[in-house]
Amino acid sequence: MKKLISVDRDWVPDCKSSTLYVRPTMIGTDPLLGVTQSNSALLYIITSPVGPYYPTGFKPVSLMADPAYVRACVGGCGAYKMGANYGPTIYVQLEAVRNHDCQQVLQQLPFGIG
Repeated sequence: MKKLISVDRDWVPDCKSSTLYVRPTMIGTDPLLGVTQSNSALLYIITSPVGPYYPTGFKPVSLMADPAYVRACVGGCGAYKMGANYGPTIYVQLEAVRNHDCQQVLQQLPFGIG
């Protein structure tokens, strides 16, 4: 990652209104389609210059934390970075913005995950 950022250094914005987005990603590369453990994988990193995600810019965001909402169940995949982990966050994110004036949700993992 350090080498990539060094190589892409000209893409790193030189101002306070933007930053470099860095996203490590891993995908299974077995030559089959199915629901199973992969025996091979590809790790790659995406970089891109970006502006602020929130309208408040690069300042701390307001968080809603409510123990009634958890991101994953015990025995699930919540301890891992997976697209399926984001589904349960959609409703509570809307709740945070609409009813609590918060920009983001801090959702806990149940005991035994992570």
